[in-house]
Amino acid sequence: MRPLIACFIIIYSTLFCGCINKDVIQKDLTASREHAFRQWSAQKLQKARDETIIHGKLTLEDALKLALAHNRTLQIAMEEKNVSSGLILESYGEVLPNVSLNGTYTHLDSDSKDYEGQTYRGQLDNYSGTLSVTQPIFRGGAAAAALRASKYYDMLVDENVRAAVQDTIYETVKAYYQVSLSREQQRVTQTYADLAEAHLKDVEIKRKFGVASDFNVLRSQVELSNARAELIIFQNRLHQATTSLLKTLGVSQESKVELTDHLIYKPVSVEEEEVIRKAFLNRPDLAGAELTMRLQRESLKKAYSKYWPEIDAFYGYSLSKPDPHFSTKNEWGDGWKAGIEMNISIFDGLRREGKVAQERATLRQKNIELLDKEEQALFEVRNAVLNLEDAVESVDVQKLTIEKASEGLRIAEVGYREGTLDQVSVLDARAALTKAQLLHYRSLYDHALARLDLQKAMGVLSPKESKQ
Repeated sequence: MRPLIACFIIIYSTLFCGCINKDVIQKDLTASREHAFRQWSAQKLQKARDETIIHGKLTLEDALKLALAHNRTLQIAMEEKNVSSGLILESYGEVLPNVSLNGTYTHLDSDSKDYEGQTYRGQLDNYSGTLSVTQPIFRGGAAAAALRASKYYDMLVDENVRAAVQDTIYETVKAYYQVSLSREQQRVTQTYADLAEAHLKDVEIKRKFGVASDFNVLRSQVELSNARAELIIFQNRLHQATTSLLKTLGVSQESKVELTDHLIYKPVSVEEEEVIRKAFLNRPDLAGAELTMRLQRESLKKAYSKYWPEIDAFYGYSLSKPDPHFSTKNEWGDGWKAGIEMNISIFDGLRREGKVAQERATLRQKNIELLDKEEQALFEVRNAVLNLEDAVESVDVQKLTIEKASEGLRIAEVGYREGTLDQVSVLDARAALTKAQLLHYRSLYDHALARLDLQKAMGVLSPKESKQ
């Protein structure tokens, strides 16, 4: 008998466990990755054809529509809705009946057996089919807790999707603003480089007539080189910002777009208490934290349900050969049974106590996490309000600075033409104006971003709100 058992163990291990080690796993993993690469290589052209490619003018509104339709992160979050639907269906299993069908066939080694002087007879071939129905009646509150938990989870998924939508809107608008800023910075430095080049030509002409020196020419050449270097930097930033925007939109990097919306100053009035109220009402992370806490309460109730009896109603119908009532009658027969079953757990090795302790501690954690989320919301709202106030002040200052720098450049150019000022004064004035323009557009970007941060902190980001 022992050799037979050992043989069975070896066969079972070979069939179901397999001969496996790290080298085998690594070899299989490498082969799988190679196959994945070959698939990618074969599908590369098809994937490029399937990607969304856009051309032409792109408004902020159109950018938001594209992002909400194609953003990968948002698509992943949306799939969680299917998980939620499945969980709700699963929770109904706590209250709906369980129906199963079982069939067996048994062949005996003999139709009779002698034991202590008596002969027991049976049939060589035994057939049986059973239909079983079990209806849960009482689960100590576990069924109701499971149903409530599924609804809470469904709402939690909605809040997570809403948070993903707001994150997508935030990243899209921010990326759009970044492209707008980089475009304006590139335009300003391009103008600066063109003026520096024109000034160099003017100085070279004056040197021919002995009005300017070699130092003046060298100084203009250095100024032009610096302007071109700065232009290259902002051109690179524009390329990076555009690439980032296309990725956020979920469209092909082969797309060629021209942004039509510009950075403009949109003043907003802010009342801190009202902003905080909106944050407490609208932020998806706060709603999600509270729903998570309620989910945990249901988990605790489910753990407590183990202290109560479990009561089920059952019904079974059997069709078998031999007859289920007369085992010596080798004919098909049927029979049924029905009743109510109650199960009370007296002692389960402290599993219930341990589970309740875990769920109770987790509930305290969720309470603390909700308080932490509320404090984080207050911090983000107040920080956004302060940033918005600073951004407004910065816009006002930079607007005034541009006016002064423009007037300074006008005076320097007039003095240079009349011979009362040298070229250094003109170059300095032009550089000051360029810097003022760059800072002005930066202040517009900071204000737009501060306004966007405030909307996100309040939890009210939507395609409509983000354009205001």
